[in-house]
Amino acid sequence: MPSLRGGALAAALGCLTLVSCEVGGAPPVDPAHVALQPGDLPADLLRCPTSGDLSAFARSLQGPDPAASQELVGAWHDLQHRGAAQAAVTVYAAQAATCAARVGTGAGTNLTSIVVRFRDGGAATTAYQRGVLGFATPSEDAEVPDMTRGAATGFGHDAWVLERSVEGRSLMVGLWERNGILVLFVAVDADPLHAKQALSAVDARIP
Repeated sequence: MPSLRGGALAAALGCLTLVSCEVGGAPPVDPAHVALQPGDLPADLLRCPTSGDLSAFARSLQGPDPAASQELVGAWHDLQHRGAAQAAVTVYAAQAATCAARVGTGAGTNLTSIVVRFRDGGAATTAYQRGVLGFATPSEDAEVPDMTRGAATGFGHDAWVLERSVEGRSLMVGLWERNGILVLFVAVDADPLHAKQALSAVDARIP
């Protein structure tokens, strides 16, 4: 029969091992820290005060745009079902009214990042392949005009960036995943150079 002293020593060693693992392991990435930041964009674009946790952002749209709110809630529930653990929406806009509009539809220049952290890389890859909020990843052999894919984007294998004009408005959309982090980036009527710089800044914050 093991002695009480031996049992206590084993328990203490177990606690020390657990603490060591917790201290040594990197904390989960906060999507809000990867998302668009003030220094990524010109000073005349203001951060929407509702930016932050995706669920809270969706709730802020319930009054001004219920359909947009439901779309975002539905997308988030689908992502959670597929392994998403945390997400943040960040919007910068030239006009305050855009903060209450559906992603990518507000008046004036606006840029949005949706950053999602998954429990593992496989789940993030699957989500990338399915697409987010109607922005679908085309099949490998599909030819999509105005789209840059894979390593040519500078963001890795699982990545695409689309630049085109839609109904008289310039649009830049990027979707990519790396290390369990999925990013959807949407820029409307933004200076192309500024939008690309913002894209790169967001990507650089993915560990």
